[in-house]
Amino acid sequence: MFDISIACGLAGSNEDGSFPHEASSEPAYVAYRWVSVCAGIDSTNAAGTFVECGAARACPDQTERLWRLWGKRLDGTWDPLGSQCFGRPPTAADTPQPQVTPGLVLQALRRVGLPALAARTQPAGKTLVNFATIFYADPQPVSRGLRLLGHDVQVEATPTSYLWHYGDGTSARTESPGAPYPAMDITYKYIDAHVTVHPSVDVTYTARFRVDGGGWQSIPDTVTIVGPVGDLRIAEATPLLSGDYS
Repeated sequence: MFDISIACGLAGSNEDGSFPHEASSEPAYVAYRWVSVCAGIDSTNAAGTFVECGAARACPDQTERLWRLWGKRLDGTWDPLGSQCFGRPPTAADTPQPQVTPGLVLQALRRVGLPALAARTQPAGKTLVNFATIFYADPQPVSRGLRLLGHDVQVEATPTSYLWHYGDGTSARTESPGAPYPAMDITYKYIDAHVTVHPSVDVTYTARFRVDGGGWQSIPDTVTIVGPVGDLRIAEATPLLSGDYS
């Protein structure tokens, strides 16, 4: 179980009274804080306290004061999300708590990481010029346990595509990981001999998650992991005559 501790702060509304939307393509906020518009989020007196200034008195109702809502990302940075007028300091009862969203799980999964794959070849280590060298990888489904916002989150990631870098400036994308001989699903012919190339493969995962044993939810975005480079020597075979042909 990977424990990613996240503080549950206040969540807040935008200027129109709506709550921030957290889609996987948008920042996922793990905590919220109301701060006077007269103070920044890093101000020493900004943690839920009010600072009086002209901007704070810009509300139509002069008995109210203007507060700004900040959202905290998983990496610890804060974003201003909007402002709202209150006749008293805003409290947790005014806003919902952060939720485990696909975007939040995706951010956490990218921080934790997924397995890289090595590009395997047959022949291994040394091949021939103009020869159909076989490429393949050995992918496996991955299960991760995360602790987010006080919830147990189970993530399942499946390799779905592969970007092969053959080491000579050429690449190709496949949905198959290939297989060793006698299968020849993925092959490549090198045209330059007496060189050493450094092939690799990048694997792209799709994932789904569930919270506290509930129903599975899809994560629309993917995670791509860059694989390590290997060494492959390209040799040239010289034909030789043998036997008695007289």
